[in-house]
Amino acid sequence: TGAGKTHTMEGVNEPSELRGIIPNTFEHIFDHIAVNSAHDKYLVRASYFEIYNEEIRDLLSPQKSAHGLELKESSDSGVYIKDLTSVVVKSVAEINSVLQKGKKNRSVGFTLMNAGSSRSHSIFSIV
Repeated sequence: TGAGKTHTMEGVNEPSELRGIIPNTFEHIFDHIAVNSAHDKYLVRASYFEIYNEEIRDLLSPQKSAHGLELKESSDSGVYIKDLTSVVVKSVAEINSVLQKGKKNRSVGFTLMNAGSSRSHSIFSIV
């Protein structure tokens, strides 16, 4: 808490030099697609989950589950989370909207260093 992790990852919107790793990654992905979409097709999907008190919670699901999601493994697809919401996104604005929706569902709590400190580990996945 208080080490600057959130600032490094998210930064601030303006000026653009102060944007963090996440918004710069969004820009990079969709800039690459724009340059290459004349000869290649792309499908971009995003999911967002947190691990809180050893339970996996889907941050994009409209329904709150009474119990956490299950971690599974298959020889075809490797490790995955059963029933995790995946959203198709077509622009920086859409993927940012998905991120903001999930952030609102994160588990947070008060600490002496930060009144809105996260109480979980979260993973935002882009495939």
